[in-house]
Amino acid sequence: CSSHLPPQSDGGRATLPGSVEPLSYSLALALRLEEHAFDGKLTIQLVVTVEEIRSITLHAKDLAITDAHFEGVGPATSITLDDGQSTCTFTFGTTLPRGKGVLSISYTGELNNQMCGFYRSTYINVKGEEKLMASTQFESIDARRCFPCWDEPRRKATFTCSLRVPSHMVALSNMPESMVHDHGDGSKTVSFMPTPRMSTYLLAFVVGEFDHVSKISKNGVVIRVFCPPGKPHLGRFALECAVAALDAYDDTFQIRYPLPKSDMVAIPEFAAGAMENW
Repeated sequence: CSSHLPPQSDGGRATLPGSVEPLSYSLALALRLEEHAFDGKLTIQLVVTVEEIRSITLHAKDLAITDAHFEGVGPATSITLDDGQSTCTFTFGTTLPRGKGVLSISYTGELNNQMCGFYRSTYINVKGEEKLMASTQFESIDARRCFPCWDEPRRKATFTCSLRVPSHMVALSNMPESMVHDHGDGSKTVSFMPTPRMSTYLLAFVVGEFDHVSKISKNGVVIRVFCPPGKPHLGRFALECAVAALDAYDDTFQIRYPLPKSDMVAIPEFAAGAMENW
């Protein structure tokens, strides 16, 4: 059965077997910005589609996996990384029950300087000081640098995410904030509403110091443009264009934009030039 085969190569990319499929990801990331690193805790709601399997293979790259646990089965007995295929295989002591299950993973990752995955970049603040920020570029196959996943466009799921960041920084993702918790130690955790079902490469995070300008479209979508501190005026033209364009699309196609907000963020170091995250 093809579901039991190891990852297959497709034009140099490893595509994962269909023995397990994702339903939703719950992802909590704690940034250690000055250390160029982050800690991740991931819980995946999934479906095991076949009988008699003891392992799950996910895409993962430049991540250090510290623990994995399958609910009702126990911890992984082995965790095997394949750097060539950018995969990680979790093997368990007994077979996994067919049907819905929960896989939990703890790991650490690098805020790299390669402008892919979850990466760091620098900017000059209003005082002329060089500062660090973090942002993501996951298209086409770099979500795996941020969290273990099925990093293939057709393997869609929902995402509920949180970011622990310095208290003075702005944290953004695809969806609006659902809650902010101040830890009292100079950090806060920003939690976000669940996303619609979507591909891994569309997920986005941005953490840094920003000013912003905002407007609401005629159908109630909050549109914001985030700029470097002290330069919100540089976002006004983009804001006017975005509001006019979204209203025009809503009217022309008679299909409303499905998300409650739309953010545009000026990133100082961004190899792709621009990226849509919906």
